[in-house]
Amino acid sequence: MRTGLDLAIVAAGGLALVLGACAVANTPQQNLAYERWAKCEGSFTELERVDLDGRITFFSTNSSTRDAVFRCLAEASASGPRLPEPIATRPTGGQ
Repeated sequence: MRTGLDLAIVAAGGLALVLGACAVANTPQQNLAYERWAKCEGSFTELERVDLDGRITFFSTNSSTRDAVFRCLAEASASGPRLPEPIATRPTGGQ
């Protein structure tokens, strides 16, 4: 027979699983950003992260490729739902 404490522990564990599963799902803005990145990424670029609001932050070591990625993402925002302006950074550590 289970005690009240045992049931409380099982319920707390179940709640933690449900809340944990919710935390790993992407927002619709993130899904859109990942779709756009797949179309716009270029050589000498690497996706760093996509924020909850859909802002793309990427590494770029080449200015012309970086500019091409910015143009591609801007065109996608002009013809569809807008996302925050992307951010390009240079990798550290001599990469």
